[in-house]
Amino acid sequence: MARVKVHLWGELAYYGPERKGRFELRLDREMPLLDALALIGVPAADVAVCGLNGEVVRLDDRAVVVTDADRIDLFPPTSGG
Repeated sequence: MARVKVHLWGELAYYGPERKGRFELRLDREMPLLDALALIGVPAADVAVCGLNGEVVRLDDRAVVVTDADRIDLFPPTSGG
């Protein structure tokens, strides 16, 4: 089982459990980032920038795999105030 930290920035926090932007996701296996995103329930079209372990990655790159102890950061097209 993999435990992944997820940070949903700006209005993407809406998709987090109880509308919280920071939470832990438990996965039963390693999987492509896009599949993990689908489990969270965030539409890929709502994500402008995606980070995995502090590095910007392409969301649609099936070679980007989420594993145990990873951190996913998802940013909307605009945020801030």
